[in-house]
Amino acid sequence: MASIYGLVDTLHRRGSELDEDRLVEMRLMLHQQADRLRLLVEQLLDLSRLDADVVAIRPRPFAVRERVEEIVTGVAAEQRAAITLEIDPELTTVADPDAFERIVSNLLVNALRYGEPPVTVRALQLDRHLRLTVEDCGPGIPTEFIPSLFERFTRSGATSDLPGTGLGLAIARSYAQAHRGELLYEEAEPHGARFQLVLPAEAA
Repeated sequence: MASIYGLVDTLHRRGSELDEDRLVEMRLMLHQQADRLRLLVEQLLDLSRLDADVVAIRPRPFAVRERVEEIVTGVAAEQRAAITLEIDPELTTVADPDAFERIVSNLLVNALRYGEPPVTVRALQLDRHLRLTVEDCGPGIPTEFIPSLFERFTRSGATSDLPGTGLGLAIARSYAQAHRGELLYEEAEPHGARFQLVLPAEAA
């Protein structure tokens, strides 16, 4: 909010004195800061709903690969070449598609932002559960940070210079648990981060 106010105040008071290059730069900064604020507000609203236990989970059948492709297009269209999908086109599940999107989109954004390509998404149905993994080839999560990985407002020192609020994984796990599922982390081989979403593949 302080960044946005400062930019708007400068444009309001001195906009007519600034050259075009500076105006373009400030407008871009304003757009970026407003987008960060929008994301933060959305995440805080998600947390308030989850804490109040008012998130309705409505499972219905859907094709997993088709749904993941829609999510990829929505959050990472420009980086589509860096994402590999290893999902049987015939795989279907019964789950809440909105909760599924909240979780998978967060995992994809994190893998692209903090990891390294390629990012691989795999899914299979096993023991009445859908198991979906998102794996990148980056350095992985520092060992000392793993115990607090899903806590709110926590960020690794290695990612402190990158955009983020420290809320995404907490929200993703909360959505998984609201769905009677779980979100887990494990180290990938030979290196990288692997998150596994486990959802009961049956109507609640």
